[in-house]
Amino acid sequence: MRDDPQRAGELTGSARALLTRPWRTAETDRPLFLLIRRHAEQLDRWFTQRLGYRLVVGTDTARLVKSGHIPLDRPLRTHTDRPFTAREYVMLALVLAATASGPDRISLRDLVLQVRSAAADAGIALDGATSERRALVTALRWLVGNGVVRELDRSVTGYETDADADALLEVRNDRMALLPAPALVGAQSADELLDRAAGEGTGRAALRRRLVEDPVLHADDVTPGDWAELRRRFGEESRYCEEMFGLVVEARAEGVAAIDVDGGCTDIAFPAGGTTAHAALLLLDVLTTRHRDGADNAVLDCELRELLERYGRYWRKDVEPENLRDEAVALLTAMAVVTVGPDGRVRARPVAARFAPEVTVASADDDAGQQRLL
Repeated sequence: MRDDPQRAGELTGSARALLTRPWRTAETDRPLFLLIRRHAEQLDRWFTQRLGYRLVVGTDTARLVKSGHIPLDRPLRTHTDRPFTAREYVMLALVLAATASGPDRISLRDLVLQVRSAAADAGIALDGATSERRALVTALRWLVGNGVVRELDRSVTGYETDADADALLEVRNDRMALLPAPALVGAQSADELLDRAAGEGTGRAALRRRLVEDPVLHADDVTPGDWAELRRRFGEESRYCEEMFGLVVEARAEGVAAIDVDGGCTDIAFPAGGTTAHAALLLLDVLTTRHRDGADNAVLDCELRELLERYGRYWRKDVEPENLRDEAVALLTAMAVVTVGPDGRVRARPVAARFAPEVTVASADDDAGQQRLL
């Protein structure tokens, strides 16, 4: 039998999709889900043997269970793309506890009662205030958006403004059980939960996880032994990254990066459009040219005020230097191009040189006849 010429592309596309969004259902993206189910055995072998992850595929649900190094800057997000708050995470956990062994259909009022009971068991005080109800609705809407809960009659949103609002909900208990990672179940403290989530932090699988989950893996992020091992097996690791995710691996003396050429496997694009991304790129240039030893907040605020004078007409109108500084530094930190030290100083990392502007001078024959910044 001849090999399927489409198999390699289908495998890579499915793996990329699961890496970026580990939760996939048949109703939200049926063609993709069918591809994942068709290649479930090979995909699970890839993820398990090469990354230490586990793939669970059911009749209409696919869940990639990640473990080990998971970046902290990838929170759950609301339907408006806002990161979950601590209160919303608590409410989501309480809903999971309240529905763990419940019926597949439940009224919103009964669910609220079960959430309060689960909170009491955990020693969490709930008062039914508007902010608390809003957090619960956010958690429920996330579950609805991911196909774990379905609104059969009326919407949960009414509970935000009306404590007596009700709705009829269908709970997919089979999907609910897939949400928490098995390794985290039964943790008795926050420290134990974090330790379990971190999993094994050494070995080849751990290095690969860092390579595909982080924008760049710096040599000083790992032990000298792990760095030497990674460099020794660079060819093999490159083949794995390209075969599984279509990533091109580049190595430098300071680190290694898996480059997503077409951007389809990237959750945060940089450089990018928008005020924050533009300010971050300009601030990075300032750090690499004027402040090689780092800069504190006061210096960065001063630099941003100068940038505002030059580029403010292109940026959003409500910009404040302090807020923009926090947003820009957070983006640069997420992209691993800067670090924030214990002293609060922001320092550019070696990979920042990749984003340095390149100046070219037009030739005399060029009609533009002026210097261009590329």
